[in-house]
Amino acid sequence: MAVITLINENKTIEVPIGANLRQALRFNKISPYKGISKILNCRGEGLCGTCRVEVIDGKGVSSRKEDEENILISSLPFYARKIEKNIRLTCQTNVTGDVSVKTFPIVEIDKIETKRLLIKSGIVALFTFIFGGTFLVMFLDMIKWI
Repeated sequence: MAVITLINENKTIEVPIGANLRQALRFNKISPYKGISKILNCRGEGLCGTCRVEVIDGKGVSSRKEDEENILISSLPFYARKIEKNIRLTCQTNVTGDVSVKTFPIVEIDKIETKRLLIKSGIVALFTFIFGGTFLVMFLDMIKWI
């Protein structure tokens, strides 16, 4: 058995080695979700990035995979987050030993990457508008509506 120490809740829970962190927390009536995310989340599928926790000692959990990294950095197309290496998604994390966890970590917005994403989205929207409009005019001309 492994012991999970929850710093914000001032609790410890025992779970079997290899247990999924999200399932262990939910089984012990501790929500990894905050605010509206309690209702609007992916139910542990690793898609939404809302079940973030901070692993304090960095040991006792499985390593972070590339998919988890991508979800943590940007789960929405218009902004990016600054994510420290000890921030994890509970749904993608398995307990491998004793671990200390802080729920609801503070995550900052990466302003430079967000600006780049907004510019990229604006360019895509502009080209879509131009080419979509051109296609629409050509189509209407072809069916003789213009």
